[in-house]
Amino acid sequence: MKDPFLFAMRLTASSTGKTIATLVNWSDHPETLGRKNTEITADYPHWVRTYLEQQSGGMALFFSGSIGKVSPLGEQVSLLDPETGVVAQDGTWRKAELLGTEIGRVAERAVERGQKADIDSVVERSSAVFVPMDNLNFRAAEAAGVFAGRKPFYTYGKPDPSREMRDVPYLGRIEIATGHDIQTEVDYVQLRARGKTLAQIVTVPGEIYPELVNGGIARYAGADYFDAPVEPVLREHLAAKYQFIFGLCNDEIGYLIPKAEWDAQPPWLMNAKKPWYGEVNSVGPDAANAVLQALVSLIRR
Repeated sequence: MKDPFLFAMRLTASSTGKTIATLVNWSDHPETLGRKNTEITADYPHWVRTYLEQQSGGMALFFSGSIGKVSPLGEQVSLLDPETGVVAQDGTWRKAELLGTEIGRVAERAVERGQKADIDSVVERSSAVFVPMDNLNFRAAEAAGVFAGRKPFYTYGKPDPSREMRDVPYLGRIEIATGHDIQTEVDYVQLRARGKTLAQIVTVPGEIYPELVNGGIARYAGADYFDAPVEPVLREHLAAKYQFIFGLCNDEIGYLIPKAEWDAQPPWLMNAKKPWYGEVNSVGPDAANAVLQALVSLIRR
């Protein structure tokens, strides 16, 4: 599933009208350069920012949205290079440049067609969230000091440094952290004018599946929790016309997956030959609900 929305916002100086910043919120992994790329790079968002800054001035900011389960565009989109008249090759800098420039143009059009407003107040709410930890590999990493104390475990809201020896698949008998939860944060922001909420921003501490944001959770045969209750759908609780979903905020706690779609035990969904990447890199099947319930509470407060 893809998230079809792109939201953009331009902030201008009230005295001069000059652009201070342009913000783009879109859901696609910045991995146009492909798996073989070993360089540290912003990938296509670099050219999104370059285009907008050249066209409008100020600073351009790019925020990834609901990018769990979303593959990079890669081979799925062909981009004609106007300089050569041929399709840009996958995994190249040129394709990243063409994609980023095109997204910059889309954002520019969105801003030009958008609503102008004099924001007179900002409402910000934040909340700590305790997320159940189910991933044994993450527990082993904490016990081994991989997180260097940056992400301690908790039980009943209090730090829990306890450890125990346990048999872990593929790793053998090793020490793991036994605390029940990890702590993270969610945030909710309203931009208001004359008492009306014009835009809403929520922050998500990981890579959330698009169906948790927009709806469309599926029940696949063979899922580990086929009959699990459906989590809150985020946009159903947002009422403003402009709804910004900032993924990868505060913490990267991994993938936030609908519990009804969770699949950590064979046979794998849709006849996959190996375990799905999301479950391997998620804190667990109850993480999405914990985060979404906390966000809904902030929005309703």
